[in-house]
Amino acid sequence: MTETISSPMRPSDTLDQVAQLAAGTVADQAFVDLLQAADICLIAALRPGAVACFGGKDGALTVSFTPLATPLGMATDGRRLAVGSRREITVFAPSTRLAAHLPSAPGHYDVVFVPVNAYRTGECMVHDMALDGPSVLFANTQMSCLARSDGFSSFVPLWRPPFISALMPEDRCHLNSFALDGKRVRYATAFAQSDTQEGYRALPNDSGVIVDVEANAVVATGLVKPHSVRIFDDKLYVLNSAAGEVLLVDVAARGSRVLATLPGFTRGLRLHGDVLFVGLSTLRATAQALDLPLSLRSDPLIAGIAALDRGTGQVLGMLRLPLGVEELFDFVILPGFRRPLVLDPAPDAPLIGIETPTGSYWMAAGMDLRPGARNKVEGNPGA
Repeated sequence: MTETISSPMRPSDTLDQVAQLAAGTVADQAFVDLLQAADICLIAALRPGAVACFGGKDGALTVSFTPLATPLGMATDGRRLAVGSRREITVFAPSTRLAAHLPSAPGHYDVVFVPVNAYRTGECMVHDMALDGPSVLFANTQMSCLARSDGFSSFVPLWRPPFISALMPEDRCHLNSFALDGKRVRYATAFAQSDTQEGYRALPNDSGVIVDVEANAVVATGLVKPHSVRIFDDKLYVLNSAAGEVLLVDVAARGSRVLATLPGFTRGLRLHGDVLFVGLSTLRATAQALDLPLSLRSDPLIAGIAALDRGTGQVLGMLRLPLGVEELFDFVILPGFRRPLVLDPAPDAPLIGIETPTGSYWMAAGMDLRPGARNKVEGNPGA
């Protein structure tokens, strides 16, 4: 059973589109029960152009879609949400007060994520990210490096792979993810050890690598379009994306084992308790002619999210996105919410949410700002 919900803050034609997307999203009951029992929600970046929220409430899947141009990487520190795109990173803060007084549906959502900051990175194709206090660490795919946005410059380069000779906006190796061990950056993934403009495209599909950032050395090779390298409880995982695989990597032995093989391009990996959540996408038309392992399989590919037992790799449940949504680029897990909504951060958004320590405000674009014309929602700091 799915409760279909769409963003209430767009023109009617867009509303119809996102309502259709919500209505076409389905999940196994086991998947819904996992979300509800864990009291978590998932927020995902979808291509083309939307951020989607999924939760479980009263035995049903809750779904909301908000149009957003080219969302790519995502990050959370447990409360705030960050969404990266081609040229910027937008940071959102949660507001339960605004949710309680949403003009079109008061009390329907349990939290609304309000855009509160934006970092203009330039054309960086922001992939993996991590919130670090007031700044954002991110995989700067276009510049083939890891970087930080701090509001003082477009970005601060922090590290580049040993095979990259210079920082140039040429996407030389398609560096796309990194693994944190606490606050230390330990590993990163790239499609190939190439040092020319989009040089990875001319190399074999299995040229993907994991790089030890601290040792500045390649520690795993032979991967097919890898993404989402992660450290969970001192174990190293990576998605062998174009083979549809979740791998457990043994760096010392320079080997890996397949934990699970899934019906999609695996990208986006998160852990909650003993459950691994894995993002799935179908193949782009441009990738279907590349003789990737996924393109040679006979089973149909899906876009969605799979829930796996972290020990055995067994599929515990599946969420499937509707036809027309081909890619899930990344997603995050947020605790304590079951029916979230992300506000449209576009400058011309028709409804504006404002969150402060002492109060919250809803404003309509172009509204009369004379005294008495404002709609204010009072609340306690941090509520």
